[in-house]
Amino acid sequence: MELSSNHRLKSVNTMHGILSKIVDAGDAKDLWKPLPMSSKFNGVRAAAIDGGVRELELRDGSAIVIARAIAVNNVGEQPVRDAIVNWVPVFTPVIKWVLLSYVESEVALRAVESGKYDFLLLDGSLYAKITALIHELILTKGFLDLYYIPEVIRALESLYNMIEKARDLGVNVVFVAKDSKLKIFKDYILFKALKEIILSDAPFINVSKELLDILNRGIDWYSIVWIRNYRNKLISLAKNYNGAHRDLIRFGIRMVLSQSISDVTLLEELARMRGIRVGMTRKLLVGAMDAYLNHKSLTQIDNLLRFIRDRIEDSEGLRTVDDYGNLDINEELNRVRRVLMNFPRIIMMYVKFHESDTPIAVEMPYYDWPMFNQGVPWKLFYDKIDINNHLNLLMNMYRDPIHYNKLLWLAHEYANFGEDQFLEYAMAAVNKLKIQTKRRFGMAFSIDLNPQAEDFQG
Repeated sequence: MELSSNHRLKSVNTMHGILSKIVDAGDAKDLWKPLPMSSKFNGVRAAAIDGGVRELELRDGSAIVIARAIAVNNVGEQPVRDAIVNWVPVFTPVIKWVLLSYVESEVALRAVESGKYDFLLLDGSLYAKITALIHELILTKGFLDLYYIPEVIRALESLYNMIEKARDLGVNVVFVAKDSKLKIFKDYILFKALKEIILSDAPFINVSKELLDILNRGIDWYSIVWIRNYRNKLISLAKNYNGAHRDLIRFGIRMVLSQSISDVTLLEELARMRGIRVGMTRKLLVGAMDAYLNHKSLTQIDNLLRFIRDRIEDSEGLRTVDDYGNLDINEELNRVRRVLMNFPRIIMMYVKFHESDTPIAVEMPYYDWPMFNQGVPWKLFYDKIDINNHLNLLMNMYRDPIHYNKLLWLAHEYANFGEDQFLEYAMAAVNKLKIQTKRRFGMAFSIDLNPQAEDFQG
């Protein structure tokens, strides 16, 4: 522990020294803003959604996946609840997350359609969720994961339907992530700063087109270091750059490459340097900035759909063999096309509500531009949007670093499975399906969940 702490302290001190030199480059110097004045938010109707998921593995390699979600509120309405108890022929962790995402979106949609709420709060990152679902459609190569391409499509479609219905009914959708691991702000800030510093050396060195290209990709995309070719070019730049700011460039690139430095880490340090105790960052508007999609020219929707069609066909073949539902390939593809054509861009920011708390990621859909619209940059600061009401609501619902949002915290408490609750679901499923569980499950609860021979007799 001591070694780890010393290493982190050294990293933080190094980062502080670098940032003190590059903080005025790019847009970093004006990144943090004061919070708006808090006022009582009487009469604002809000619901918060969270979910939980568990699995019961069976002896034949199949599983029962149990996913549930709940929408709690601040106006005394009955919570909206839903649960999925699905038997799946092969088990993979992907199906757990996909079914959880689906049931959360369905509960959120029902809350929106009730017409009882002005705000809808959801746990996690909207950008991370939509990107992960798209990745599952194009990067899935494992035999087991290919089974569940249709379920991924349903989760994607449900998320879009919820966001679109909220737009139609004037409901504000806000995603809140307490422990964000994203590096979107980090990439944007550091690559812009590196570009500014290198261009300041331009009269004295030859700035190649290739060098500017990689810097611009770093500014526009997330995250180029995940692609080997660009990662190697950055390492080469750090070794070979001969400008006046060589040491600064070298350490700046190390910060870019470091996966231990996230948005939160960087923003916390910038706040400390500026003496910011509480505040909010500028709003970053993001589109289809994923490095893999851009590198493979998959931000062109037609190209992306061709990739997805292959995965749907693979899934259809596997499911047909096991008689696990019939797929209409064109219908499935049209579902995806509708979502990709219309899914909105995302407004992203971080908020520091308390001096002892870390920055919290806040995201919301921005409907004026679709995510895959290439007419504007994939990333840009976009401050003209007024979200004072959103921030006021979040400030009024903040208690402390643990209870960062009282409604989301309450939803989390209700949505999580206790062992007794999970056992009730599991036993009901086993008794209904008359199938045998893996022995270790029964052992974990000191019971025998395996049906006896007489259970199979009429």
